[in-house]
Amino acid sequence: MRLALAFAVLATPVVAQEDMVIDQTKIYASDPAACAALESKGIDAFTDSDFLVLKFPDGIQSMEFQCNFYDIKSRPNTPLLHVSAVCEAPGELYPDTFAIAPFAENAIQVVSSYDAMMVTAGIYPPPGPTTNPGVTIYTRCDNLSEIPVD
Repeated sequence: MRLALAFAVLATPVVAQEDMVIDQTKIYASDPAACAALESKGIDAFTDSDFLVLKFPDGIQSMEFQCNFYDIKSRPNTPLLHVSAVCEAPGELYPDTFAIAPFAENAIQVVSSYDAMMVTAGIYPPPGPTTNPGVTIYTRCDNLSEIPVD
């Protein structure tokens, strides 16, 4: 009897919480205040503050830094993304790979293999909001699907 009950419990489907989804139609910013600044000032918001913007499928950009996304891979039944990119900063050009995952209802975490390596080598400071080196948290700008240009 107990064995039959155990099998019945194991055979019962488990209802999982719905996974958070990454909305790839929106712009994400590394500073939540940047969303409002981009809406009101457009591209000029970059001159007032130092932040990064992520837009699928283009990549990550700021005033003097950009990573162009070349390959975005996903798998069924998971919200995780794997991205291959080429990044540029003044005097630098390097390949990078990113793991991107939902972090909160309106935020994603982006883990850069290059940044993780630089943190581990002691060249970059340790991360802030998580203990995972190379992580940047981006907030979804629900009010934007493109950066206004005047």
